[in-house]
Amino acid sequence: MARILIIILLLFGNGLISSQSVKNGIQVLEGDLLNTGHLLRTDKQVFRISGGVLQEELAYLAGKKIRLLCDVQAETCSPIRYEMEPFESGKTPDWTLKKIPRYVTQGLFSFNPQCTPDGKILFWTALIREGGRSTQKIWAAKRDQYGFWMQGEQLPTPLNNRFPSAVISALPGGNELFVFGNFGEEEMLDNLKKEMVYKSQIASREAQNPKEFHLVLTKLETEYKERSEKIQNRAPLYKTHKTESGWSLPSPINFPSFYNWYRKADNPNQQVFGGSALASSGRTLIYSAQQKKNFGKLDLYVSLQNDAGVFEEGINLGNTLNTGEEEMAPFLGPDDKTLYFSSSGRKEGISIFLSRRLNDSWTSWSEPQELSSNLRGVNFFSIPAVGNWAYMSREGELYMAAIPHHFQPEPVVVIKGKVVDEEGKPLSAFVQYESLNRKKSIGSTVSDPVTGEFSIILPYDENYGFYGEKEGYLPVSQNLNLVGKEKEDKEKTVLLVLPKLKKGNQIVMNNLFFAFRSSELTKESEPELDRLAGILRKSANLKILIEGHTDNVGTKSANQKLSLERANSVANYLKSKHKIEESRIAIIGHGPQVPIADNQTEEGRGTNRRVVFKISEE
Repeated sequence: MARILIIILLLFGNGLISSQSVKNGIQVLEGDLLNTGHLLRTDKQVFRISGGVLQEELAYLAGKKIRLLCDVQAETCSPIRYEMEPFESGKTPDWTLKKIPRYVTQGLFSFNPQCTPDGKILFWTALIREGGRSTQKIWAAKRDQYGFWMQGEQLPTPLNNRFPSAVISALPGGNELFVFGNFGEEEMLDNLKKEMVYKSQIASREAQNPKEFHLVLTKLETEYKERSEKIQNRAPLYKTHKTESGWSLPSPINFPSFYNWYRKADNPNQQVFGGSALASSGRTLIYSAQQKKNFGKLDLYVSLQNDAGVFEEGINLGNTLNTGEEEMAPFLGPDDKTLYFSSSGRKEGISIFLSRRLNDSWTSWSEPQELSSNLRGVNFFSIPAVGNWAYMSREGELYMAAIPHHFQPEPVVVIKGKVVDEEGKPLSAFVQYESLNRKKSIGSTVSDPVTGEFSIILPYDENYGFYGEKEGYLPVSQNLNLVGKEKEDKEKTVLLVLPKLKKGNQIVMNNLFFAFRSSELTKESEPELDRLAGILRKSANLKILIEGHTDNVGTKSANQKLSLERANSVANYLKSKHKIEESRIAIIGHGPQVPIADNQTEEGRGTNRRVVFKISEE
């Protein structure tokens, strides 16, 4: 009977499909697919789905509920994109798998999904045939304004070349990628061979006798072996960033102590790397390898980047996490505490597990807990900083899954910012964030050269300063104190306007702090002052004026005195600690005379209490 009704609908078309007035144009429709994907029944009416490549894909989803982006003309829907139930906006049973449509991956064998922290760009690895062999390429897709994934595409060079490559981590803002691959090793090996041949030719000409030539040749062979092994065994991990013309050539991370002994029994010549993940700060690397401190075949390690930019020798994460089998594909949550990884040593086959760091060390972890039996066979896993959905792969398909609250990372604050010049033009700038209490750099990123946009992720229980800087401009900072704050996921939007380094330009020293109603500088002020001292040392002809300002609370004379004393404290710090000549620094106290905000509110008074760094002479 149902089949007869569908046939009647098709035959009589306009008369029976809808009694509603139809709005033409681009629309998002939600409903059930009928008749091998040729009809969509919504709450109000039934639409015909026009033919085409996407309609052929929808034919396999008959009987399913979908959201569909359509170009609607009368009662006909020309499909553009879709998503299957469960929808991200609705309530979903824990760990329910939701397949990412095949039009996104073009039907290729796809794995290793990595989403940018804002959830707007998805990278993955596709297995493709090239030159008669299979290889791995980086693909990517963006979300459209309606929340649908757009059709994916293979990224161009330099991210993809003739060797396998993959995205390991997409750093906040999507302006930097941490990638796996081979970018320059073959050229280095070829150059090394040429160098050794050249040295051997010189030895053959200069050797006094065959014995001497044999000794030199033996030394060259040893040198070649050591240097080639060093090239081949270095960490196959690189960073790349957006430029105005595309992605930069990936540059190797500085990880000199890395090595990996793991080989599969069926292919002892091939090194097997168990994957890695970079924390959102870009300073902490979790990786899977076989090293001398292993408990099993593949163990999880952490390497911390020092202030010189070098990733130090890896620390085994311990036998609470590592078994006698393979622990692989780590993903560190944006809170820097929650670790997800795949393991073959706890259940039959591979599954995904979670463990939380119990203190500031990297060797104390909670007992790993399997996320769900739904995730058996999943071997790659990642979570963006926003939203409650995880991304994963299984058997060549990409999936999303709703994360139950108790399996989610701890809340963080996402800073979404933009760097511009005084005219509002976007700047590609270095954006760094630091602990003001510990005077320690925590992480960094770069802003997009086209839009100026950037994003950073700040876990709770830290007092942060963050700033943008670019050669030829004054650095501009802001701060956010998350110590003792109630933990909940938040977003904060900021604008960093960088003035050019020229006479008359100025900045407010936002990360400058004084004791209450005092001119005594606190320790949290030192990173800001040290940074500005660096500009003065680099530009020897630069002269500055330090201006002190207060709110209007208290007497005018007291505020005038306080503003001058605070300006003087800044000048004395620059002169005493950084040896800046007194002739290059002038001070003035304006008291409450030059407000820039309303003194009737606490927020306004806080804005008026400021110290300004102004260039008086170039």
